[in-house]
Amino acid sequence: MATTGTTFSVRLVESHDLDSWLALRNQGFPWATNRARFVFSESLRVADEPVLYLGAWAADGTLAATAECVVGEDGERYVDRAESFIMVGPAYRRQGLGTRLAEEIENFARRNAIRWLEALFYERDATRTKGFLVRRGFSELERYQTGWQDPSRVDLENLDRLRTALQQRGIETATFAELDSDATRHSLYRCAMQIEHDMPHQPLADWHDAPFESWIRKMLEAPGASPDAIFVARDGDQVVGLSYLVMRGDGDAEVGDTGVIGSHRRRGIARVLKMMATRWAAARGVPRVQTDNRSDNAAMLAINTELGFEPGEVIIVFEKTLRR
Repeated sequence: MATTGTTFSVRLVESHDLDSWLALRNQGFPWATNRARFVFSESLRVADEPVLYLGAWAADGTLAATAECVVGEDGERYVDRAESFIMVGPAYRRQGLGTRLAEEIENFARRNAIRWLEALFYERDATRTKGFLVRRGFSELERYQTGWQDPSRVDLENLDRLRTALQQRGIETATFAELDSDATRHSLYRCAMQIEHDMPHQPLADWHDAPFESWIRKMLEAPGASPDAIFVARDGDQVVGLSYLVMRGDGDAEVGDTGVIGSHRRRGIARVLKMMATRWAAARGVPRVQTDNRSDNAAMLAINTELGFEPGEVIIVFEKTLRR
């Protein structure tokens, strides 16, 4: 039952608020995280990058809602674009709190000359969230399909044969730990940036790539990251494909990115790299591996199905063009 007649105090989130803020936010945020990973990700932002993290507290000190707006992540900076998310606790809904926080977000976006503002939510929350966003001038932009895999149940009998076939065609597959060097790090970075730009995305979505130093920190130093869990394909000295896993605090793992540069697609490289990641997870007793891909990325969704990923929830992204 909703609480009525409540006065809320809205302010910026401080360090001592973070655990309770994340606990509420994670109830609806598609990419749930813990304190260690959140703080690490924040450390990758450049010093002058604007960011908004708000909490709303009821008169009795209970955290009632969270709100956020960011203009980039992990060192990457969006161009004229920001992402936002609001989570209002069930007991505090229908009291105008969501509207109040949405106005704070839009004011922040306008102060920072943002043209396109995104808002994301799970499809399960569409009944209450979609109407709220449409009334505020948002419309649907894109969807992501999540998936869950039990790596112990995936048939990997053909993996060694497939790796040998690639090797005979000049494509070496290995963990990054086996190949680590300064030159390989830079080649991996160039490959990852090319893959990211080649992935399906909206025509108006653009960004400045994360600096090399920030990206390498994310790959090798983030909580749950490991060079043994980064799988790469090389053609000579050039990295042409990658897939990697990151361990979560709950014992599950999640797929970071998987991709192959355009010149080397349709050779089965992505499938082999994901199979290597699956074998790594199975050998370590990881119970579940999570992934998400744009709903129109048919090729990657097909590979996921082959590798035992069961469809999970759908993430919906809405967008609003702000007046300048």
